[in-house]
Amino acid sequence: MKLGAREVIFVAVMLGLLASSYFLVFNKANAKRTALQAEIDRKQKALADLDRARAGIDDVKKKIDELAEAIHFFEKRLPASREMDTVLDKVTKLARDNGLEQRTFKSGKSPQTASYGEQEIEMTLAGDFEGFYVYLQQLERFERLTRVTHMDLTKMNERDGAMEAKVTLSIFFEPDTTTASAGE
Repeated sequence: MKLGAREVIFVAVMLGLLASSYFLVFNKANAKRTALQAEIDRKQKALADLDRARAGIDDVKKKIDELAEAIHFFEKRLPASREMDTVLDKVTKLARDNGLEQRTFKSGKSPQTASYGEQEIEMTLAGDFEGFYVYLQQLERFERLTRVTHMDLTKMNERDGAMEAKVTLSIFFEPDTTTASAGE
């Protein structure tokens, strides 16, 4: 087969057509495809960020619900300020029931906030250590919110297990709304 001038020109035109279509069509299409892919990647990243943020919001809502439930639980355990005498009687009765002698009982300061009050009580108890230990366990399970803020134990030399304890308790209560509003 013999290649003539016509065939060579035809092959050259075809190669030129192929080269020009590469530069004029395929390059533009590749550039457009790359730009579209970059836009898709950017939008997918934004969607992933949105999903993470939304998951955080769901967690916050769940946490708020848990905290509201905890607040409700603790508010149920706060006696009203008018019930504090009853609560104090129960605390001293617990001591007597465990064989402890109450030597002193002094009511301390009573700071209040808008949502709760705190009554400090300083007590001196004497008796057997085992009874005192049971008393502390019962205070821990007490139906009202009670905290031991300070405690000094002294061993008494009279007999084994005898001790004297100086205890400061904080009993939390719900402030009386009528006095709180009148004071404002």
